[in-house]
Amino acid sequence: MDSPPDILVVEDDADTRADLCDLLGLDGYDVVVAATAAEARSKIRTSQAGIVILDVKLPDGTGEELLPEFLALAPSTDIVVVTGVADTNSKMTAVKNGAADYILKPINPDALRTSIQRIASRRRIEQELFQEHEFAHRVLRAAEAIVLVLDLNGSIVRFNPYFCRVTGRNLSEMAGEDWFDNFLPADDRERIREVFKDTARGGMETSGIVNPILTREGLLRQVRWSNTPLKNEAGETTAVLAIGLDVTDLVEAQKRAIQSERLAAIGQTMTALAHESRNALQRIQASSDLLGLELEGNARASEDLQSIRRAATDLHRLLEEVRAFAAPIKLKLETVQLSSVWMRAWTHLKHLTDHRDVTLRDLSSEPELVAELDSLRIEQVFRNLFENSLAACADPVSIDMGCESLSDGQLEITVSDNGPGLRPEQERKIFEDFYTTKDTGTGLGMAIVKRIVESHHGQIFVDKGYELGAKIVIRLPKRQLLPS
Repeated sequence: MDSPPDILVVEDDADTRADLCDLLGLDGYDVVVAATAAEARSKIRTSQAGIVILDVKLPDGTGEELLPEFLALAPSTDIVVVTGVADTNSKMTAVKNGAADYILKPINPDALRTSIQRIASRRRIEQELFQEHEFAHRVLRAAEAIVLVLDLNGSIVRFNPYFCRVTGRNLSEMAGEDWFDNFLPADDRERIREVFKDTARGGMETSGIVNPILTREGLLRQVRWSNTPLKNEAGETTAVLAIGLDVTDLVEAQKRAIQSERLAAIGQTMTALAHESRNALQRIQASSDLLGLELEGNARASEDLQSIRRAATDLHRLLEEVRAFAAPIKLKLETVQLSSVWMRAWTHLKHLTDHRDVTLRDLSSEPELVAELDSLRIEQVFRNLFENSLAACADPVSIDMGCESLSDGQLEITVSDNGPGLRPEQERKIFEDFYTTKDTGTGLGMAIVKRIVESHHGQIFVDKGYELGAKIVIRLPKRQLLPS
């Protein structure tokens, strides 16, 4: 019996189908083809293809219509959308709706190979994660893992030294405390509490549940749990034993693979878009300069012209922000004093602080601290954080900077303000791509900030215990010991 095909090609053009079959065949893939939407629906049900190359325009349907339908029929299938027309909105919509990639015709063989290789890499990571879960299930008792005992109220009875290493907590300070309130993010508490109740009430084991736990520093670790009821001699459940395996590295690897695919897709779009837009913006600038000469003395017309110029500038800034988000980050490292970097960022925001009651205070315990970093990139981080505080706070605005040296060779930098603080949803999504609460903007500012910090092998997170406004914490190594 033949093995199932690797790739389903949905393409109505016979020559293109033949070219794709030849290309993919040379690379060792088994290929099945479909020329119509109806034929594709049949093949997706029977072929078990891992990857689908889907043309946008078909004689009896469109790729936009088939994409969600295919994902519903075969959720584990990765779909590469192919089109002959460059349309940024369509591409963004396709990626948002679950497309693994978006490629323009005529298809560049190297681009297609690269896309398929990225998909294969991500699928391998997912398989490794699945295998790790299976492995953990079999050897959990012998492996180094979290061991936690909770009473029937969810209070902590005991846990092992490995748990202390993961969370930074010790039994003397946590014994008798509620596990869910102290160690789980607010959004997950009720869901995990119900799992705990099912285990305690039903007397049945539960396993394979992955949820984040909070460390002493407020960071999240992803843990896969197996729960077992503990019973007394009468067969009554008296407590629940939870054994957890830290799978944070595997979960993060999966996220990085998915993020890499998204950035590649966005980057391809922005390269073409930025080129065409730059020419158009230059024409707008040149024309507005000439028009300005003709409008001297006409105050109202000059004001309208300034609005046009500001709109062009805003568009340029938005394009650059999306381009910067998708572009790889290459660091130019130098040893600099942190306070000089954030003061330079603050100086560049003078146009936002003029005519406002604003104060920037340096509360660092060690003001002369230095680190090895890309000063321009870190300046961009501070500038973005300052802009957010200025936008969120009403006058008088107070922004406090802090910097101290930690025992593990890192610097901890804090940026706090006296604004309204962050709502739970904002705390949860602040670093997500395209998330914004503003009327304008791309929602990429804090996502770029996170990428810059992580490219320095650092961490950035919200201090959820801060109640006077918003407080962002950044941890950076003093020296970059790994290649950037």
